[in-house]
Amino acid sequence: MRKFLIITCIVLVVLSAAFGFLVAVASKLALFELFISMTPTSPFTQETNILVLGLDDAFGHRSDTIMVLHTDPENRSASLISIPRDTLALLPGRGLDKINHAYAYGGVDLARRSVEKLFDIKIPYYIVINLSGITNIIDELGGLTIDVEKRMYYVDYAGGLHINLYPGVQRLTGKELMGYLRYRRDGGDFSRISRQQKFLTSLANELMKRDNLLRSPKLFLTLLSYVKTNLNSRKTLGLSLSLRDAQELGRIKMTTVPGRDLMIDGIYYWKPDISRMRNLVKQYINSKQQNT
Repeated sequence: MRKFLIITCIVLVVLSAAFGFLVAVASKLALFELFISMTPTSPFTQETNILVLGLDDAFGHRSDTIMVLHTDPENRSASLISIPRDTLALLPGRGLDKINHAYAYGGVDLARRSVEKLFDIKIPYYIVINLSGITNIIDELGGLTIDVEKRMYYVDYAGGLHINLYPGVQRLTGKELMGYLRYRRDGGDFSRISRQQKFLTSLANELMKRDNLLRSPKLFLTLLSYVKTNLNSRKTLGLSLSLRDAQELGRIKMTTVPGRDLMIDGIYYWKPDISRMRNLVKQYINSKQQNT
């Protein structure tokens, strides 16, 4: 029972970037609700920052999704800043480069130090998700329901990518969903960030359906194999409860690093507006209180 609870909490944390699903998910788990009612009212975690990385093997194991999640249990609030993967940043020991290259060069450690330097904050914790691996779970679930916003067509024979989706609510296979997430011809990272959050919301709702929980508990074990984090079980539970509380109160803020397009030697970058970005960091992240 304890192992099942920890696995459930980790799933909630991994999918917390979507935020809006949290209350609906928790309400469907009677056991989880009972456990919450028995927990002490004091927070399990203090105010802290968490780096959330989504990896996509199709792009050379670089971090395709980069987010900083800030939680403040005492004030019952949370915030999230998404970082476009092409953001030009100073990678410690490597120099100026796209920030998503940091993971390929130095794993979680370099990715975390690079984002810390970009935002001028401390980030003690991380959650890394292998997005490509999740396609196996989606197929085992029988697909996932997504409202595709527009016609999406793109073929890259060299990269083995074939996207052919029509607008409307539909059940997508794992392969189709990865195409939905990888599509880049409708506004770049900003449109993709929105689709990532919609995908995570739908996946969470599907995973937490009672039929899926009872039919195949191995789904959660499989999902865990695609997740890496330095949060222990107590902090994982604390984060889940904190995010649930913030969502219920409507105290969640989300934003994206501002900037402009930049071409250097034929290579595209997103050049952050440092002044506006630092103001957003001050607004969304209280850097005076960092948990270590």
